[in-house]
Amino acid sequence: MGKKNEKIVEEAEKVEAETMEVDEQPQETPQVDDEEDLNVPSKKKMEILDPKSFEQDPSNLTLIMYEEDHTIGNSIKHILSRMDEVEFCGYNVPHPLEDKILFRVQTKDGINALEVLAKAFESVEQIFSTIRGKFEESYEQSQS
Repeated sequence: MGKKNEKIVEEAEKVEAETMEVDEQPQETPQVDDEEDLNVPSKKKMEILDPKSFEQDPSNLTLIMYEEDHTIGNSIKHILSRMDEVEFCGYNVPHPLEDKILFRVQTKDGINALEVLAKAFESVEQIFSTIRGKFEESYEQSQS
């Protein structure tokens, strides 16, 4: 081999050695806060979108419900729409890939929207437990 080839081989070995040293070093994984990581479920189940506005006018409430979808949104909207205290209610799923819904409740003056929403949750819970009870009863009868 000529001197030129020897230098090329030496350079290649040098680069290979440096590459091996770099590869052998442990790679640092970036630290990500749970709040920044979108794949980590939210710790909050519900959040008032604008708390200051709600404090000023408790008859208007916009709420974010995490880890919920049309199932609970439509059920609560249906119950709220039948209540006399409610002037407006509706919900929105901002994006199909986001696991949350925005819920809006507007009640008559002097009536707290959060209290009315709590009553609606209780009604939905009662309805769902009744449905579950009837289903389990029918299932047991069908197994006999």
